[in-house]
Amino acid sequence: MKTSEMAEELFYLLGKFQRGPVQRIQDVTRGEIAMLGSLIIEGRDTTPTELSERFRLSTARVANTLNSLEKKGYIQRLHDTKDRRKVIVRITDTGREVAERKHGEAIQHMTDLLSDLGPEDAYDLLRIIRKVNGLIENVEKNADDTENK
Repeated sequence: MKTSEMAEELFYLLGKFQRGPVQRIQDVTRGEIAMLGSLIIEGRDTTPTELSERFRLSTARVANTLNSLEKKGYIQRLHDTKDRRKVIVRITDTGREVAERKHGEAIQHMTDLLSDLGPEDAYDLLRIIRKVNGLIENVEKNADDTENK
């Protein structure tokens, strides 16, 4: 099998893999979960601009995601008390509960998947994914270094 054919198959399989667990949590999109997770991990309020930079998304895309999260009651947008032009994004208790529940569901799904693979294949899968992740990080670092020159 040629490398380009393997790349096509990998592209197809990763797409299928990604859709599997995600379809189980469709009431919240991947982007919404990522933003809620980021707010939890950071442990502090943030701004739409910081989210845009963190996720490398346009401010319009971030605004759309925040609109959806706010409509669902998962975040609040508040005006900064020192600078009313600045918008602060804060996760709500409901948003935190939903994100933690969805995270738990995803971990359970992955646990089941790894159990079905068996210990040796599960270890090999993680080893290869770690290696690929390292290669991707190197490519991104080199791209960032090139941009900054």
